[in-house]
Amino acid sequence: MPDVPTSVLRLAETLVMLAASADEQAAWIARHQWHTDELALDFDWANGWVPWSVDEQSPRLLSPALHDLLQRIENCLTAMSGQSNTERWTPKGLATDPGWAEVRHLSSQALAEIAALDLIAIPSSADL
Repeated sequence: MPDVPTSVLRLAETLVMLAASADEQAAWIARHQWHTDELALDFDWANGWVPWSVDEQSPRLLSPALHDLLQRIENCLTAMSGQSNTERWTPKGLATDPGWAEVRHLSSQALAEIAALDLIAIPSSADL
């Protein structure tokens, strides 16, 4: 099991990309030759194990507010999924869809919660 700072860093990295501007997200996707849904899949992967792992190793380190924000991000991404929402998962959708604006807002708030832990340096989107 990774140590707590490493685990928190992995979660923060996914949140940095979710909080990034649509242009930064599109550039990141192109640079890695991924599809837009990788933004959500990367978050889903980290959110699936980091909170649990950190809570196991350092109970109450992650605030209830952070847990709530992570759940809200997950809910937004889930609500945007499915065949009927394919336009949301395009470069144009990243730039214009209100769901993505909400994900960016919540992700920025979650990053602020992580920064308040003073456990890691939050990377920039250019670092990823």
